[in-house]
Amino acid sequence: MKSQAATPYARPDEDLRGGPQSWRARAGGTALILALLVACGPPTVDARAVWIASQRDKGGARTLTIYDAGRLVERELLPADPGPEAEVLPLVVELDPRGQGALVRAADGGWQHELGDSFGSLRAGYVDLAGERTLPLALPAGLAPDAAGFAPAGGALWWTAGCPAALELVPLSPRVATPSASDTGAVVPLAWPLPVGCAEVWGAVGAADAPVVFAVQGVPENGVLRPGPGGHVLALRYPRPAHGYDAVPALTALGEARLPDAPLLRLPRARCAGPGPSCGLAVVDPDGRTLSLAGAGACDVWRWVAGEPAFACAVPAGAAWHNADRLIAAISPRHYVFREGLVIRRYDLATGEHVGRPLIGDTSELFTRTSVDGRAVLFATTRGAALRVDEAGLELLSAEQAPCAGAQPPVASPNARYLAWTCVTDGGADVGGLVAGEIVRVSSAGMERFQGVPMWALAIDDDGDLLLHSRDDQEFSLELLLPPTAPRNLYVLSADGELARVDALEPDPELMRGMGPSVYRWIAAQAT
Repeated sequence: MKSQAATPYARPDEDLRGGPQSWRARAGGTALILALLVACGPPTVDARAVWIASQRDKGGARTLTIYDAGRLVERELLPADPGPEAEVLPLVVELDPRGQGALVRAADGGWQHELGDSFGSLRAGYVDLAGERTLPLALPAGLAPDAAGFAPAGGALWWTAGCPAALELVPLSPRVATPSASDTGAVVPLAWPLPVGCAEVWGAVGAADAPVVFAVQGVPENGVLRPGPGGHVLALRYPRPAHGYDAVPALTALGEARLPDAPLLRLPRARCAGPGPSCGLAVVDPDGRTLSLAGAGACDVWRWVAGEPAFACAVPAGAAWHNADRLIAAISPRHYVFREGLVIRRYDLATGEHVGRPLIGDTSELFTRTSVDGRAVLFATTRGAALRVDEAGLELLSAEQAPCAGAQPPVASPNARYLAWTCVTDGGADVGGLVAGEIVRVSSAGMERFQGVPMWALAIDDDGDLLLHSRDDQEFSLELLLPPTAPRNLYVLSADGELARVDALEPDPELMRGMGPSVYRWIAAQAT
């Protein structure tokens, strides 16, 4: 049985430098509210979520609230230069893919602002939610929010900078030493010089279950990158020790090669740690051993094993069962997943076997979600049909279907065995005088539907427990891709159907930006 919610606690005072000012713990009135809930033993979700309160104090400070598997903790963010312009700009807040921490930046769409601390100003901070510390980061002044990215396996934040370019990476594990610059106090990133070109032509893609990133030379195209024929690719291992402490962290080269001198394509954005320019460059198997690209012409899939001298053609052109630009993922060093319309296929490179199965529905309702370890892919329509693909085969989780008006993008559990989303009621129908909504949860047990007030799903864990917030109404903003008004209350729907309110969300959360362009959130959440 999971542990129940505990009384919130206040961590030692800390700021972006580790000092006593900017990131200040405050439990305050929240502890009084939750103390009543603890006695009732509300359900919890193995997830972390963060949001920023809409109110500021006289100095312009904002409160960052953290939900951590049932606990609520607060931090305080001080502005470097309080002013009316800074008041209206949303902070950039993005969670690590494994929910271990949150990157907090201050930026608008055109130029960079700075976060304050007790000694001056910095461009970003990483709030380590698992290690209970904060790392100050001095990101390059001109770096767009989506030009920095988390490694998919967690434990690192990377970006490219300079001309000639270098890959710069900050290890995020508390088991890794993080030296600080004497003038700013910010963490000094590990740097690896890239062979040619400037920062904007380089991207990076990583393994989902190994501390490996591939730096890929690309061609800028409409704000994104596609693989550049004949360009360079490097495989690098970053420090993320499972045991012990790394006092002298360094990047380690695993191999270098040239991209095929042939037409190369971008791929669907099935799994990316932030929708940045690198998303869709290539797919990496979970072990970090191979990099695969989509091609056009004689070869549909090019594959490089790190350490080998060159790419090889893994899937020649001409197979009727696949399409090169529909390569979704490499779920092992030998298994690929393709999607053509609503037909899902798994291809075994070692045996040549390919198995496929169609989903019933419409492609406009189809969503793709990948397990946190990258070893499974979940396809589902918001009508309820769901199919899971892993190394063992294809598993139909649910064949049941029902209409779902105004469906939100689904959230998936880390193991990709649970999926959840919310719907609104057609025609504004009400139940007992209240506007009604619906929660949909899909697993191997089939499809469950729960009716009540309108909700918005935030995260679901490997036991099927779901974190949600309630909504004032059923309105939806096409500009924000969110409900336009702030969330009302934070709820947990347990695996056995028990619904419990865990926070009143007072004051209201303010709107936050994600790392990608036009990405906004009221609350950022990730199951752990």
